[in-house]
Amino acid sequence: MKKTLIALAAVAATGAAFAQSSVTLDGVVELGLVRPAANVNDTRLDAANGASQIRFRGTEDLGGGLKANFVLAQRLSLESGGNDGSANGRPTFQGESTVGLSGGFGSLKIGRALTALQGPVNATDPWGTLQQATTAILPSGYYTEPTGSLDGSGLGRTDAIFYNSPNFSGFSFAANFGPKFSGTNPAAVQTANTENFMSLYGSYAAGPLVVGAGFEQNRRDDSITFVHAIYDFGFVRIGGGFAKVEAGAAVPAGPAGALLANEEANNWNIMAIAPLGPVTLKVGYGESENDTTNTDRSKKLGIGLDYPLSKRTLIYTSVGRDSVRTTNKVGYDIGVRHTF
Repeated sequence: MKKTLIALAAVAATGAAFAQSSVTLDGVVELGLVRPAANVNDTRLDAANGASQIRFRGTEDLGGGLKANFVLAQRLSLESGGNDGSANGRPTFQGESTVGLSGGFGSLKIGRALTALQGPVNATDPWGTLQQATTAILPSGYYTEPTGSLDGSGLGRTDAIFYNSPNFSGFSFAANFGPKFSGTNPAAVQTANTENFMSLYGSYAAGPLVVGAGFEQNRRDDSITFVHAIYDFGFVRIGGGFAKVEAGAAVPAGPAGALLANEEANNWNIMAIAPLGPVTLKVGYGESENDTTNTDRSKKLGIGLDYPLSKRTLIYTSVGRDSVRTTNKVGYDIGVRHTF
């Protein structure tokens, strides 16, 4: 439920002016018991980074169908009260910080936001990139950005332009661009090879069918080529995606299983989401293979349940098993999520 915030300055504004502008507050708060499917033994109260957010959204009607918009989204770590769940903290508005215009031409905004590919990628996984059962087929592609929190990890891009087209009889597209860092910019100092960032995605939706494809290149020249399809039968929604991930020449050493410089990976996943009375059943399976070394990076099966307590509150649980892990192959979580 969105809450309208009336600023004190509005007292001095005319009724007509106030009617043309609005600022809203909404968000998500989530926390649960988590045991990651990883080569560590760690059970804790937690939620995936970015699962909890507070968002401020503003719109001003400029007339003639043109609007000015802004979004400020702060990602939270409920267990610690800090930002984003990162040990070192993150920028205040790590989730999104944009300002722009929208109208008959679509929408254009600048700042920091999710890329054109990230929403479609999340749509092919029942859990997006959150929860322990996620089959997340693109973690390496998004987490190879060279500049960490300065430019954005896997969940957004900084210093970029974001365009979304209107719908053309089922067809739509999105395009993002960000100039490379150079000179004494702190982000540029961290890497000897920064490139322009771009992300492109196009889709077609017709009734229950959605198909799409896209390409993304980050500032270190890592790239992703992605295709997916989703079909909703009513009683079950099925879908899947395939991604070709290519690491650039300047990739530093990462965690075990991460792509090295100039390596490639083939990633795919499938999913099914079915309502069973009040409960929603989620099932997903995904694989990632290093195509350069012919080694498996991940083979993960996930299953989960969502049970709504109201329109805005639900409890959930999920279990994921990654057969490629050497230890602690099974991860799980059980938690509560509330939207407002």
